[in-house]
Amino acid sequence: MLVQCTLMAPAEAQAFEAAIRASGRDPRVFRAQVFEAANDPSPWRRVHVVAPRASAQYEASEGVAWTESFARHLARGLFG
Repeated sequence: MLVQCTLMAPAEAQAFEAAIRASGRDPRVFRAQVFEAANDPSPWRRVHVVAPRASAQYEASEGVAWTESFARHLARGLFG
């Protein structure tokens, strides 16, 4: 399986930023990269989120649903 970096869907980007803003944090300090399987019929996608104090990966094959896990991590203080 070949994995490639790809662009985030606009709905995902909006949900990602909204979760950050709702937590009272600055979206400029977070970076997200989307990785997906290339030339593979299975919908394999992961999002890697990096912030100054932590990073995490999220299963993103279902689209925007990963942002809910990200928001929970923000609420629990995973990213500082």
